[in-house]
Formats: sequence, C-alpha cells, structure tokens
Amino acid sequence: MGASWLWARVVARSSTGGVVLSEVSVRPVAGGAERAEWDRLMESHHYLGFRCLFGGGVRHVAETADGRWLALIGWQSGAFKVKARDAWIGWTPEQQFRRLRLVANNTRFLILPGARTWNLASRTLSLSLRRLSSDMEAALGHPALLAETFVDPSRFEGTCYRASNWTELGGTRGYARSHGEWVAHGRPKQVFARELAPGAREALRGLDEPAQLPAAPPPEPPSDARLRSLWDFLRQVPECRRRRGRRHSLATVLALSAAAKLAGAQGPTAIAEFAARLTQRQLAAVRAFRSPTTGRLVAPSKSCVHRVLSELDPDALDDAARRFAAAGRPAGGALAVDGKSAPLNRPGGPDPDRMFVAAVEHGSGVVRGQVASDSAGGEIEGARRLLREIGVADRVVTLDALHGCPNTARLIVDGGGDYVVPIKDNHPTLLDDIRILDWDGAPSRRAVDKGHGRLEERVCAVAPLDGVPDDVAALPGRRQAFRIVRRRTVLKSGKTSEETVHGLTSLPPQRAGASEILALNRGHWEIENRVHYVRDFSFDEDRSRIRAGKLPRNLACLSNTAISIVRMRGRFQHQPQAHRHYAARQADAVREVLAPVF
Repeated sequence: MGASWLWARVVARSSTGGVVLSEVSVRPVAGGAERAEWDRLMESHHYLGFRCLFGGGVRHVAETADGRWLALIGWQSGAFKVKARDAWIGWTPEQQFRRLRLVANNTRFLILPGARTWNLASRTLSLSLRRLSSDMEAALGHPALLAETFVDPSRFEGTCYRASNWTELGGTRGYARSHGEWVAHGRPKQVFARELAPGAREALRGLDEPAQLPAAPPPEPPSDARLRSLWDFLRQVPECRRRRGRRHSLATVLALSAAAKLAGAQGPTAIAEFAARLTQRQLAAVRAFRSPTTGRLVAPSKSCVHRVLSELDPDALDDAARRFAAAGRPAGGALAVDGKSAPLNRPGGPDPDRMFVAAVEHGSGVVRGQVASDSAGGEIEGARRLLREIGVADRVVTLDALHGCPNTARLIVDGGGDYVVPIKDNHPTLLDDIRILDWDGAPSRRAVDKGHGRLEERVCAVAPLDGVPDDVAALPGRRQAFRIVRRRTVLKSGKTSEETVHGLTSLPPQRAGASEILALNRGHWEIENRVHYVRDFSFDEDRSRIRAGKLPRNLACLSNTAISIVRMRGRFQHQPQAHRHYAARQADAVREVLAPVF
C-alpha cells in the first residue's frame, strides 16, 4: 500500500501541468528565427535580461513532444577569472589562458511562464549537460570539459545544480566588469562546477595540452572594409560647396556631426556647440581648419554646419552610411523594411507624400540603408528602390501590409531573397483567398508574453500552398499562407481584445514553420521599436521644426548612423545611455567615428 501511494505521487508530480517529464527533450535552437525567439523570451522573462552570449555559445531549448517550449538554457565561454574555480582546477595562468575555451559557463537558465513543473529544472539541466560537449564542438569547433555557473544566494539556493551533482566551489567577491573597469556590485555569487568527462580537472591542469584542445589557427587579418572607419567612408562623399570661402573639409563637418549625434545632438546648433567644446587635439584628429591669425584649430560654426547639411546630396550621404553598415555587419539575417514620415519637411506642415524608407536588421537593430520616396511613387516605390540598392540575396525581408503587391514580391524573389508580408483589406482578393483555406488542421505554434501591463497570447498557423492553384493567393513566389491570432488582456482592468492577421510568405515549409513565421512577424516591429521610436524620442525628431532644404533627411541619416554605431559596438543597451556617455566624454564620440569598423 505504501509503495503504491509513493509511486502515484511520483507520477502525479512528473505530469503536473500536462507535462510528462519523460517526454521532455533538449535540443539547440535551429535557424535564425528560433534564435531570435530564444533571445526575445530570455530578454523578456529572465530577471537579468539578455543581450548576447559572449565568446560564442549554445542556446538550448527544452520542449514537449508536440514542440511546446518549456525552458531555455544558455551556455557561453567560461568566465575569464574566477578565483574559486581556478584554485579548484589548479591550473597556471598560462594554462588558464590557453584552455579556458574548454570551460562552458551556464550564463542563463529560464523556466518559461506557464511551465512550472516538479523537477523540470533538474530534467532540463541533466539533458542539456548530456549533449553540451558535442553541441559546443559543433558550434565552436571544440568540446567542453567543464561546466560552471554562478548562483545568486539572495534569490536562489542552487537546488537543481546540487541535485545534478555539481560541486560548490565557494563564492565570488562581488565585482563585475563595466566598461573596462571592475566595479563592486555588492552581491557575491556562489560558484558551482561539474566535470563533463572523466578526468577533466587533470586534463585542464596537466603538463600536456588536452587532446580535446584544437590547434589554434593563425588569425586571419580583417578585410580591408573592416579596417576602415566611418571617417574613411565620409571622405568619399563628394563636395557640395563652392571652393570660395570654404575652410573646413566636408569630411570634417560630417564626422563632427556624426560624433555629435552620438551625444544626442538634434540640429545644427547642438552640433556646433558640441564641436566648440572639443580640445585642440580632438579637432586635429578630424583635421579641422587652423586659423592663420591665431594659429589655433577652429571648430565649424553653426552656419557652416547648417549650410553643409542643407546643401549636401542626401543620396551620397545615405550611400556612405549604407557601405559603413555593410562593412561592420556582414550580410545575413532578416531585414525589416518600413517607411517613416518626415515631419515639417516643408513650410506649411508635413508632406504626406514624403517618406523616409529604411531597412533594419532583425536582432542587431543596425540600419542597413535609407532612401526618400517622392510623391510619384510613394513608400512602395521607395521600398523597391532601397531593396535594389542593398540587395536581398539569401535574406528574408519582412514588410507591412502596404507592400503586399506583386511587383515588390517579384523583386525580392528574383533577387534571391524571401518575403514575409501580412495581407489586409487593401488587397481584398488575396485576403479572401487566404481566409477560405483549411485552417483547422494547419500546424500551429503558441507564444505568450507578459509586459507593459498586459498579457499577450499569439497563435500562428501555417498552410502550405504547393498544391493550391496558382490563381489562388496569387502573389509571386508564395509558398505558404499564415494566420496569426493575437489576444491581449490588460492586467489591471481585465479588458481583452483580439486581432487576426493573415499573410503570405515565399519561405517553404522546410525552412520556416509556425514558430519561425511567428518570430519573423514579431521581429518586424524592431524597426518601429528600435529605430523609429528612438529617432522620435531620443533624437526628438517627431517634434523637430527643421525644414530647410535637404537638412531633415541628412540629419535623419546621421541619426541612423549613430544608432548603428551604438548597436555594432554593443557597449550600451539603450540609446539614452549612449547619449549620456558620449555627451560627458566627447573624446569617445570622436574616437568612435575614427575607429575601424571591427
């Protein structure tokens, strides 16, 4: 009787919440869409947030038999210096420097909301450890011999690590590295470690190099493009002024304008004030004009900055910014394309036919390019022009419903790319064709997010169109249709709303299922949240009254460039942080303009 009661209790615990632990599996994320979704969930739900895995790493996901994600666990290269770990291993500093790549650090571990189940953490950790070494070798070219982690005792007790036979090594001193300096944060962590192979400690501290350690290949020199700085690209912008009365070179004015944008400057007046505060050495770095009367370097005046930015050809400046972004970020990843109105770009108010169309990379938030659309072609023709200029080969392009037209789809498919576009009432025939598809048996994926005072549930279903006649949902290259149902609940009031979005994609089922389509659709909003919103509020572009000549578009291009620099460097998570830093340290802003891309 007692044994039967105990067994019933174990079975009940193992299946709590509809999850059977024996059916839980762990695998690495597959493809860029799952990686983006993993990053987004970790950023949204982990108490520390998430930026990236430093030094390369592995993203594991625990899921049920039907593909529902339960937990996320991230591994990256071992921490550089941990006194308790180094003493436990017993290696010398030289050995530690060469063999640290064989240590994997469990930097993030998250049980997703709604998946709280008895023993799920221990099960996930155990399955992740079983395949960690082989996954590290597949991803980074070498296995892992040792796993380590840090546990905050003020929040957790490390129960799942102790249950998985990890060894507690001691505590840290409560310091963290911030912008190149060690800063005390007052929250020491407990260090745990576990050997992933028999004799791992002996191999790490032995006289001979571990057999698992690959011979380090000679470092490849960076490409010529990556050795170039923004200054080098700005020097190639053709001069727009007459020779008479010209003092400062065009590159000098543009470089100082870009540096001032990093510090949050909004217009010519703020740019000139930023330049006036620079030292003689900093002005010399950007080759400022030397006064023959005083012998000192002189910063460009407000009128000089205003004249340059209002007369300069915006296409030339956009081209330089686009080539700079391409040098800093190799081609890859999805692109979000959308337009933004230029406020007050002519006397009398905003012109609804004047748009700035930009392409932003999913995940990184780097602006890949921007063009202006005129009143003749509008945003649609501007988007096509931009896609032709930046190229779409081997890329996925996400668009809004305005661009669900045959010519845009054909341009992307013929260029070697793929598209994901929602279809709304502006294309009624396409929308009706998608609605009548059989959605009852279509594969689907559900995602739930909580934030900003509301709970949002999204269910995405996909329907392959390979057997459907060509005249049904007749968008060139379409391979699948999708339907996303969004349900939002305001937590404070309990008010709910529901929205259904239909769309088409040229991605085949083998490359994108429901989860990938859901992540790409979600990632498209990065252009609004990480570029348009930043320009409207951090650069105050939405209230700008600047309207002279070509000044609005050139300032918008410089804002995009500043955003791209911050994203490529990775030092700051948010743009206001960068603005405060560079406003207080103007030398750093100038250095970012002059430093190589890599």
